[in-house]
Formats: sequence, C-alpha cells, structure tokens
Amino acid sequence: MRDLTLSCINAFLLSMVLISMFQRLAVPLGLIDVPTVRKNHNGHIPLVGLAVFSAFAISALLLKEQPEGFASFLTGLALLVVVGALDDAFDIRPLIKLLAQIACAVMMLLPGETMIWNLGAIFGDGPVELHLFAVPVTIIAVVGLVNAVNMIDGVDGLAGSLSLTALMWFAIAASILSLDPELSIALVAGCCIVAFLGFNLRHPWRARAIVFLGDSGSMMLGAVLGFLAIRLSQHSAGPSLSPAAALWICAIPVIDTLSLAIRRIAAGRSPFSSDRQHLHHLLLDAGLSVGQVVATLGTIAAFLGAIGLGGWYAGVPDAILLLGLTGPVAVHIWFVRYGRTHLGATWNAIGRSKSVLSRPEPLLK
Repeated sequence: MRDLTLSCINAFLLSMVLISMFQRLAVPLGLIDVPTVRKNHNGHIPLVGLAVFSAFAISALLLKEQPEGFASFLTGLALLVVVGALDDAFDIRPLIKLLAQIACAVMMLLPGETMIWNLGAIFGDGPVELHLFAVPVTIIAVVGLVNAVNMIDGVDGLAGSLSLTALMWFAIAASILSLDPELSIALVAGCCIVAFLGFNLRHPWRARAIVFLGDSGSMMLGAVLGFLAIRLSQHSAGPSLSPAAALWICAIPVIDTLSLAIRRIAAGRSPFSSDRQHLHHLLLDAGLSVGQVVATLGTIAAFLGAIGLGGWYAGVPDAILLLGLTGPVAVHIWFVRYGRTHLGATWNAIGRSKSVLSRPEPLLK
C-alpha cells in the first residue's frame, strides 16, 4: 500500500510538472486549440494530451507489476496518442483517423490477448462466448469507447471528470477482485487526470480552462478505460466484473455517442460530422452553465456507476443489469426530444425570478 501511495503521488506531481512544461512547448509544436464557430473559448489554448500520456506511461512503467498484456497495450497507446496529436495539429480526415484508431487498437490488444471473450451471462445460462467474434467485437468496443470519450470532450472539465469517475469505479472493482496490477493502473491514471483537472476545471479562482486534452489526451483516456474494462470483465483466473456493469460505469459517453451517431445518420449525415447536439451542448442550450453541466453529468455518471458496480457486487444477474440500461437510454431519448425544452423553460423561469428578487429598489427623487 505504501508503494502504491508513492506511485500515485509521483503520477500526480509528474503530471503537474509535464503539463506546466508543455504549456510552453504546445505553441511551437502547433498543438493549440483555436476558437471557431463550434469552439467557444478565448484565445489559443495549449493541448496537453501528450504531457498527460507521458506522465501516465512513466508512472505505470515504474510500478512493481503491470497487468498482463500491458506492454503491448502501452506501445499501441503511444501510437494512438501520436495519431491524436497529428489530428490536433493538422486535422486528419475522419475516415483516415478511424482506420488509424483501428490499427492502434489491434496493436494495443491482440498481442497480449486482451480481448472480450464473453459477454457475460446475459441469457441466464452461463456466459455467452464470442469465439471467432472476439477480435472484431473487441476492436469495435474499444474504438467506440475511444471515440465516445473524444466526442464528449466538449466543455471544460467534462471528459476528465467522467473519465476520473469511471476510473474510480474500476479501481473499486479491481480492489474487490484483488487484482492489484489493474488497481494500480486505475489509480495512477486517475492521479494524472486529477493533476490535469487542476488546469482544466473551472472553479472560483479560474473562470476558464488554461489547457485542453486535445484528441491525443481524450483518445488516450478512452483507450485506458477500455483496457481496464476488458481486463476486469474477462479475468479468467477467478471472479470477474460483469461486462454489463462495465457498461453502466461508462454509460454517459457511450449512450450519448450512440444516440448522436444514430441521429446524424437518420438526418442523412456522417456520424463523424460536427454539430452542437451532444448532451453537454443541449444542457448548455437549456440554460445551465459549464460548471453546472460538468457537475450534473459527473453526478449522474457516479450514480450510474454505483448502480452497475453495486448490482454486480450484490449478485444481480447479468441479464437484469443489461436490461436495466434501457432506463438511462430511455431518459436520454426523452431529454433529447422533449426534456431539454422543459428544462430550459424551468431554468429560465428560475433565472427570471432570481433577477426580480435581486433587482434593486428604484431610487426615490
């Protein structure tokens, strides 16, 4: 425990130092985010995903033991981060970016056989084995999660906060399963994110983020979450986390991305096209501030993760856990179609009442 505590402290401090250093290097490297019609921020913001990855990689390699298959995962992850950095600097075409993500996922997962071998007992009679379908299902799942975290990185502090929440649930699951290497990776990654949020999260002493993850950082977080979800849910030497519980832990980015992709395709557009229809955009349009959006989605993510992990720990069947996900999906669909209008009207009414109550009395002449 003492060694793990020191590793976490080192990861936090190293991330802080590297992010501070990379703020100066980002501009000459072209790793900056420039304001556009869709990107409403002030000035050119450094993209520090490479710094967060470097802190994570160094800290993970210094651990006494890593999970099985971690060496190949880290190699593929480094290439994925490079792809993200190139996209940050040169704006790679979506199809080329997707093909590069698939190639990186193959390098990350297949050499160490880190794959989704079964879907859990979703039909009640033993786990559903994938056999020959394990490779394509694994690649689709990991690439999907990589893009889900990447696409939800739309407001200050959101991707980092949701990833940190998921990592903490995975850390608890690893602790329950006595999987110390996976626990160490989850905690080290979490400490790197905490350091990043110190620069990225809005708070009373900072009105706006001074650094962003960029595609390199957000894709890295999605890959780490995918790796841990597979390692914990496909553990063959003993009890493992339910795959359905892992879905609950990652529910917010997964549901939002799938919903948005379906809506874009239904509208005759590419699922990779840009718009302002993400859940966080809809909450902003309804009248919530950036801080309120992050707090709201972070709280919901923590609650959903608690349901998934608690249900698995209590022995709820996988089929029930999976079926239960229809609840968050239904709420999301309702909000996208109807709820945001009611929320916006309610929020505006509250704002008007506050302004009336706080309006100063007119001066008497």
